[in-house]
Amino acid sequence: MAQNFLWGVDWYPEQWDRSLWESDIKRMKDQGFQAVRIIEFAWPLLEPKPGVYDFSLFDEVFNLLDRYSLDAVIGTPTAIMPAWLVDQDPTVLAVHPLGYKRDFGCRRMGCFNAPSYQKAAIEIVQALADHYGTRKTVIGWQIDNEIGHEGSDHCVCDHCRTAWHRWLSQRYSSIDELNRRWGTVFWGSTYHSFEQIPVPRQQVATNHNPALLLDYDRFSSDSAVAWAANQVRIIRQKALPEQWITTNLYPAPLSQCIDMEDMVRPMDAAGWDNYPVWGNQDEPLPYFFTSYVLSYVRGLHPTGNFKVMEQFSGIQGHTQLGHLPPPEQVALWTNQAVARGANAIFYFRWRTAPFAQEQLCYGIRDTDNTETERERQIVHNMQKNKSLFETFASEPVPAQACLVYDRDTSRLVREQPLSLGMDNRPVPYMQVGYDAEMARWFAPFVLFNVNADIKSTRSVDLQAYKLISLPLYELTDPDFVSRLLDWVQQGGTLVLGWRSGTRTLDNWNTDLVLPGQFREMAGIRIRSFEALGKGSVKLSLNNSLFNQFASSLVSCKGEVWTDILELESAQCMASYHDKRKHYSGRPAISRNRFGKGTVWYFGTSPDAKTTFFIYKSVLKEAGLNPVFYGLGIETVRRTTGDGKSITVVMNHTPYKKRFQGKTIAPWGTIVVEGV
Repeated sequence: MAQNFLWGVDWYPEQWDRSLWESDIKRMKDQGFQAVRIIEFAWPLLEPKPGVYDFSLFDEVFNLLDRYSLDAVIGTPTAIMPAWLVDQDPTVLAVHPLGYKRDFGCRRMGCFNAPSYQKAAIEIVQALADHYGTRKTVIGWQIDNEIGHEGSDHCVCDHCRTAWHRWLSQRYSSIDELNRRWGTVFWGSTYHSFEQIPVPRQQVATNHNPALLLDYDRFSSDSAVAWAANQVRIIRQKALPEQWITTNLYPAPLSQCIDMEDMVRPMDAAGWDNYPVWGNQDEPLPYFFTSYVLSYVRGLHPTGNFKVMEQFSGIQGHTQLGHLPPPEQVALWTNQAVARGANAIFYFRWRTAPFAQEQLCYGIRDTDNTETERERQIVHNMQKNKSLFETFASEPVPAQACLVYDRDTSRLVREQPLSLGMDNRPVPYMQVGYDAEMARWFAPFVLFNVNADIKSTRSVDLQAYKLISLPLYELTDPDFVSRLLDWVQQGGTLVLGWRSGTRTLDNWNTDLVLPGQFREMAGIRIRSFEALGKGSVKLSLNNSLFNQFASSLVSCKGEVWTDILELESAQCMASYHDKRKHYSGRPAISRNRFGKGTVWYFGTSPDAKTTFFIYKSVLKEAGLNPVFYGLGIETVRRTTGDGKSITVVMNHTPYKKRFQGKTIAPWGTIVVEGV
């Protein structure tokens, strides 16, 4: 992309009287905003009757944007649909596996596999691209809005049933092959034709075959990816070459089934909606969790950058509100996103809506249209950092460590969370246990200020890193394991988590002694394990005299799960030390020298104290120079366009902090050379 950094705001002129439009645009321009995101929910205005288009309202808006030299990003409005489409074909409305048929009037109500919806969506996107694709005011396109959010990643309607059977027949050479790979001999669920296979509605008690559920996740992902790809194809044909394309993804990143890496691949960048606090939360998400999700979205696209299409500005919620962050912290969340790889920030939203479902989603301004304290802080931060951010925001984030996830394992854990400690459903349609666990494994990099990427098993370039962290890798790919083995032997450090190597790619339990294909390089075997649920087990750290002494004074614990390790060639780095457990004294964490490299195996999820004590050794031995500046201090090293090394230092506390002789204000950010 030619631009280095972009400041924007989400604006909905159709929700306001025309008398406000020009003053809105003038104020945005004067404050330093460069672009607005518009149109994303305006389909009924653009096409009031089937095939009859009316662009007059937004033509007027574009003329004003041109007058004040403010650019626009068009959001394709297909997250909703006009009432006439439902009247024409009521089957366009999706059916959730919980049994609910969606009604008109909400968002994300359509089925990706409904032919009428597909056809109408293609036509409105085509009309938009024809009308605005060559307009120079348009600098980019956002495909749809939060594709798959709010449980819309799954539908079990008749359209999906037909598409599902077609997908299965293409994936499997015969129904016999499917029966074999799914293990349908169990419980007598053998199928004689693809048409007999149900769509997985939620069952009263025991659920469907996990193999069926996993394949339905893959099918549903492919449906959503195809939905977005069709729109990208249309826009590419009509848009100016310099117009970029993205889509806005959302928290929690792996809580639904869609492979977002597949989705953003034909686009120019990944996009993200950054809400560190939302709804009735009584406090924001931990800063390391936000760092985790920002690093995840950065890793989705080869550019190594991303765009924040909705950045928190005011307190947010649909039916309930919770924690109100200070305006300085709102600005800090902007800076954190940029430090972690964002090269565009669009604040949600310009002004709070006076009506409908997002009355409680407060914007930069309130409905009274007067200046707010958060507005002053956002604008001050924007004007202060504009030139600085332009020097590095579009440069890649350097990293020598990487947290690696497997998309199919994340899908599996949604249905088989393994432990009550992994079963985390804030709402019925969302399972965030896998994300919470991955954030735990990313936290050491944030805590010790080590730049780290997040990549999938299929896209990670092992040779780019000194350390790979691979937690919860259940569905094991022999080719990937072989690559890991070679990489470790050449000198890499691999950190494995519990349950690694337990399943095949078809989700069968491995017939190898655990940890399966990792047994040789890990130098251990596992023959027993326990789920801890919401409980914990005490640990004794053995990897150094200091840590051994520290864990005798400070309670170190393992959480969620315990693999009870049996050492073969590995050394014990921590053991279970809990008189309540019959396996007290047995190894919990091991380290094995393998070739020129090292393999650590964590048989349990370390709590905060264990993470602090043991990960400093892990990172230091890998040559990553871990430094702890204090809880709440986060640093990210960046390189400017002219090759200068800088460090963005963020204070996630309400207190003043010192860093290398400089004072950082509460919720403040400074940038220093080098470090």
